[in-house]
Amino acid sequence: MATPSRSVMDTRGEQMFPTLEPGEIERMRRFGEVQQFAAGEMLAHIGEVGPGICVVLAGAVEMTWQDEAGRRQPIVTYLPGAFMGELAQLSGRPSLVDARAVKPVTVLVIPTERLRALLVAEAELGERIMRALILRRVAILETGAGGPVIVGRPDSGDVLRLADFLRRNGHPHSRIDPETDPEAKALVERFHVDPGELPIVLCPGGQLLHNPGETQLARCIGLLRPIDPDLVYDVAIIGAGRRASRPVSMPDRKDCVHWCSTAAHSAGRPAPRRASRIISAFRPASAAWR
Repeated sequence: MATPSRSVMDTRGEQMFPTLEPGEIERMRRFGEVQQFAAGEMLAHIGEVGPGICVVLAGAVEMTWQDEAGRRQPIVTYLPGAFMGELAQLSGRPSLVDARAVKPVTVLVIPTERLRALLVAEAELGERIMRALILRRVAILETGAGGPVIVGRPDSGDVLRLADFLRRNGHPHSRIDPETDPEAKALVERFHVDPGELPIVLCPGGQLLHNPGETQLARCIGLLRPIDPDLVYDVAIIGAGRRASRPVSMPDRKDCVHWCSTAAHSAGRPAPRRASRIISAFRPASAAWR
């Protein structure tokens, strides 16, 4: 009899949810600011962009996700010394989980931009944090937690297209068949969806999409966001869509500084001092960028 495979939470739980030492938290303070939340107040909402990662200084924060039927499922409760967040906080994307203060909470909030600076300035500590963020995303992918729900026949070409798009972008999702799943059937009836209009996609923010294209789905879940017209970049790296024959190699920081310094000199401007300030590296949502 085959042994059931163990989840990443079972095998690497200590690395997923490390407890920071007081000295480590002190080194992190210069990258964030202390905020307080009352009991019952939300620190993060599914489908909304969060403030960054939060280091719990006092109190307790309960993390939950919603299953296909909208029921809240507990993940973990963070106590002092723990930090909440996953890869969505590193990229500034919408949260995949809810975070609620179980009792009055004091946290050190480190916004996305400052989090990147922390990972560079505190290499050893940054490695532990980054490992935890990656493992948490892996655990979310195992359950599909917080991602969109695709409702349709499993052999439908459009269902497979949407699921493949999300899989290639490393985004959690779940699929349910209205012909075999009572909850999926109830969802279709609730929104008065004709079987010919399937599949439908229920986004984490509550939006309902009827057989969307990749661009529409990418915008709904936050993979594509409006570009700030007031923000100027020296270099924009765009590549590796569906038609790419092989992955595009990203340049290292030294090369980026060299290229941008050369571009700035040609334009008669001072050379940039830090690559993190002049590089906008887009990970395209495949067909959404064609």
